[in-house]
Amino acid sequence: MAGDAKGTPASAANAEATPTAGNARATLTTSADDETRHGSSLTGEPDALRRHLLVFSGSSSSLVQLPPEGTLVIGRAETSDIQLAGGSISRQHARLVVERDRVAIVDLGSHNGTLVNGERVTGARALAPGDTIAIHTATLILHAAHRPAAPAVVEAAVFRQRVEDELDRAVRYERSFTLLVALWPEPVADRRPIEQVLERQLRRIDAAAWSTGGALQVLLAEASTAETEAFVARLRERLEHPGVRIGHAGCPADGADVDALLARAEAAAAGASLGETHGAGRAHEELAIGGQRVIVADPAVIRLYALIDRLAPTDLPILITGETGCGKELAATAVHIRSPRGDRPLVSLNCAAIQETLVESELFGYEKGAFTGAASAKLGLIEAAHGSTLFLDEIGELSPTTQAKLLRVLETQRFTRIGDVRERTVDVRVVAATHRDLRAEVAAGRFRQDLYFRLSGATLQLPPLRERPRELALLAAAFLDEACARGRRSAMRITEGALRALRAHDWPGNVRELRNLMKYLAAAHPGGELTAEHVLERLDPTAGDPAAGAAPDEAAAPASGPPPTFRPLAEEIRELEIARIRAALDATSGNLTRAAALLSMPIRTFSEKVKLHGLTPKKRGAPR
Repeated sequence: MAGDAKGTPASAANAEATPTAGNARATLTTSADDETRHGSSLTGEPDALRRHLLVFSGSSSSLVQLPPEGTLVIGRAETSDIQLAGGSISRQHARLVVERDRVAIVDLGSHNGTLVNGERVTGARALAPGDTIAIHTATLILHAAHRPAAPAVVEAAVFRQRVEDELDRAVRYERSFTLLVALWPEPVADRRPIEQVLERQLRRIDAAAWSTGGALQVLLAEASTAETEAFVARLRERLEHPGVRIGHAGCPADGADVDALLARAEAAAAGASLGETHGAGRAHEELAIGGQRVIVADPAVIRLYALIDRLAPTDLPILITGETGCGKELAATAVHIRSPRGDRPLVSLNCAAIQETLVESELFGYEKGAFTGAASAKLGLIEAAHGSTLFLDEIGELSPTTQAKLLRVLETQRFTRIGDVRERTVDVRVVAATHRDLRAEVAAGRFRQDLYFRLSGATLQLPPLRERPRELALLAAAFLDEACARGRRSAMRITEGALRALRAHDWPGNVRELRNLMKYLAAAHPGGELTAEHVLERLDPTAGDPAAGAAPDEAAAPASGPPPTFRPLAEEIRELEIARIRAALDATSGNLTRAAALLSMPIRTFSEKVKLHGLTPKKRGAPR
């Protein structure tokens, strides 16, 4: 059995009884002092975590006991702490770094690399119990006998890696998780009582960490909304801080980015009253800008409008960049309204909407007789914006001549009307916007570098709508309510299927496209619910149309016989999943690790699905 590559529990026990040379070195690094320091104590703390590696190399398997702390080199060399056979394995291939509450692996510049759960290791990769390390044909699996004294609260870097791993699983296998952020009214002097509460409440698949700002961050893996609420209720019962504010954000509902989810959870906590809990769905602001109601929920957009509040009182020129329809004009309006010039009208010009020959006269004005048709003098927009703000949308479309004249206005606050020789003084602040990359335009010689530097005294970058998933749902609901009210019809509810269809769209027209879509749907569908079919009908007219792509005669021909029937898609996917898992188990004689590898699935996920579908393999020798 000791030579069995499949590694049953019995063979693992035999392998430990007859350790390899590398195994012996790893075991001997544990001293009596270590056992005393990390084991049971008079304080009643839990026993130390006894960690080991189950190693499959060639046709044999072995058990390598890890020390409480230290480093172990994995490689082909005889001096390696864990020696592996194989010409494709480097002499010193990787290093294990073992600490009291953390195990990490570092690739030592090997030629063929080191994989953890199928992903190539770059830098130091934190390991969790059950993680699978692949080094060429050798496989090493980290095991832990039981929970350590303080596994719940880990270092910030370890916590982030755990969240990133959970995010990867959520995206790949359509699973969910929740991030909590807890804020205290005053800095916490003694964190240990809080950590002890977490140790008793969190599962092994969960984790927590303290942020640099003193906030407590908690990962609840595969937690539903109800489970999250139950956890928060239990946590509040046991914490001796009734004023703690808690916010939570879930993946994928509130986003699929680590920083965004943490920011939304913290924003939700910051928006809660003392002793309250808020979900990220309430972490948004409603701004009134130029008579419009603007919903802001994305952390990047929240920070952008906070920056606008700081920039508005100055006279700095501001350049706003972003895709068409993402809200650049609203941002410019906010700059103007919140500035000392806000009591005067904002003067705007869309440089792309006017013929190039007319832009200059629109900006600078002209004298009577300056050109054919100039029957009287005309005030230009620069002069009209005296004491106010001039917003130049799509400034990247200006001609080189107009760029040069605009540069002079910015530098001297003076200009000359067309057909005049007198310079006039003007007090104007310029805010410009463009969907182009002006730095690339400068490099290509299409935009003046000196004008770019003048315009970009401050730069605001607006993210596209597809990168603002929380705002997408809020804006869709607000636009739909607004369209229903204007159409004097009853309100509509957006179903979950419709939200999924909205999130799947790329939104090249951004917020403007979403607003127009909601206006159409409110007018076209009289029902009380907005469904996925309604959304796809407009965004993808060919969706679900069996005649799409067919020849004209085929499309026009009436369908013969009864319409086709379909089974629920989730049911078919479940059956396919069960069949693939059963086939993988049969192919590996019930070895979970090898079966998971055949399906390129993390061993933890594979084991959970085996239990979920009742496919736990029978022990060898048992009748089938």
